[in-house]
Amino acid sequence: MIKFSQWIVVALAISTHSFVLGGETFPESEFLNESVPASESSLYQPISLSVPEETTCAPGATCSPDSMAAQDCVNQLCLPECQCCNFLDQFLLNHSPVYPTLSSRRIRVGGWLDQGFTGNFQKPSNNFNLPVTFNDRSNEYQMNQLYLFVERPVDFGGDQADWGFRADMLYGTDYFYTTAFGLETRSDGQPHWNSSNGPRTANGYNYSMYGLALPQLYAEVYLPFLSGVSIKAGHFYTPIGYERVMAPDNFFYSHSYTMQYGEPFTHTGILGTVQVNDQLQLLAGIARGWNAWEDPNDDAELLAGIGWTSASQDTNINLTMTTGDQDNGASSSANRTLISFVLSHNFTDCLTYVFQSDFGIQDNGTINNQFQVVPAKWYSFNQYLYYDVTEKFAVGARFEYFRDQNFSRVLQLPQFLSTGGNYYELTVGANWRPHPCVTVRPELRFDWSDTRTPLLNVQGPYRNFQSDYQVLLGGDVIIRF
Repeated sequence: MIKFSQWIVVALAISTHSFVLGGETFPESEFLNESVPASESSLYQPISLSVPEETTCAPGATCSPDSMAAQDCVNQLCLPECQCCNFLDQFLLNHSPVYPTLSSRRIRVGGWLDQGFTGNFQKPSNNFNLPVTFNDRSNEYQMNQLYLFVERPVDFGGDQADWGFRADMLYGTDYFYTTAFGLETRSDGQPHWNSSNGPRTANGYNYSMYGLALPQLYAEVYLPFLSGVSIKAGHFYTPIGYERVMAPDNFFYSHSYTMQYGEPFTHTGILGTVQVNDQLQLLAGIARGWNAWEDPNDDAELLAGIGWTSASQDTNINLTMTTGDQDNGASSSANRTLISFVLSHNFTDCLTYVFQSDFGIQDNGTINNQFQVVPAKWYSFNQYLYYDVTEKFAVGARFEYFRDQNFSRVLQLPQFLSTGGNYYELTVGANWRPHPCVTVRPELRFDWSDTRTPLLNVQGPYRNFQSDYQVLLGGDVIIRF
């Protein structure tokens, strides 16, 4: 299986002075769903495992004065159902001869445009902000995501059986980090339908800066058992972790090391969700591996999770895991296990705290100082704090410690060549909504690490492997349609 998220093969990067990627593609989560009403799921909390009932936006619908008066913070804005950020949906209703019929059957389309710029004060010679990914180009405009989706969301919580589906398309620079083995890439790692002419490289092939990915394509069935049961089959974002691939689902423009290097982005398989009651939800499924449409070794992985929400809905706890044999390059069948814990708590209506901790272990993941093939481990501690200043403006901070204990996730080097393995990151930023469908996300980020590889003249992971710290000033604009 292709490894699209352990990013840098340092020896090649030193010799070619180009961006080299040797990692895995990591899936993203499905609990943070585009169809979840903002009024029922805080913008800054991890999406709870519960899936609220879908609501629709009728043409001309507006929020009642009482409803608007009750919404004090930016994470309670009535979006998109009442203020109708579904311009594409409305356009098709008025101009397509077929779409009104589809809309009457609860089939809808939507999307967003996410574009930004990241300034790097160190001005790396290769024009990359590595090991930061997604907003990875230094001092250069990026159209990260032109995102489109079509879906028929199931009526979760209803008293009758229901069915649905979803298909997502992502075009932009972010495509590179959401590709799946056997779908966007061929069995040997070569790009499938995207250009191979570009500054990015992985598995011996070049990749274009812009490309197309299909991160979700699944069908779903709902059964009115207990408080609701859904079964999803196909290609979908991971339920693991806190941060997501879809830009509107995150407070910050940049992503944590934990999300970039420690977790999957997508899975292909079957995922079941059981809503036991209003506070408890269970998750179980089987997939084909991390970021894999195909698995040449036919090794299945187990997905499992439990979500709990307090009666006051001020506290959410999500515990998720995946375990199964993965192709890690050194071994075609080596177990990889990841456990992720996420806690969020609303101290007030406008102050939210989030804590995340992951632990992962990969069998046959590295070569130790005695030249033995041994397991590789990684773990992290992330903290987020958000404060809604007004109904249109919020500020936030993220502090992260990521431990790549055996150098298998970020630089992907044999242990005997490297020292350190600790990565720290502090990000402060804001969210401003000048319009209900527009979000502006400026941020200042400071990274530092003690990782070194003296034998290869790697002084640190930043500034083309010549610095132990990095300062980024950037931001993006998200326009939902």
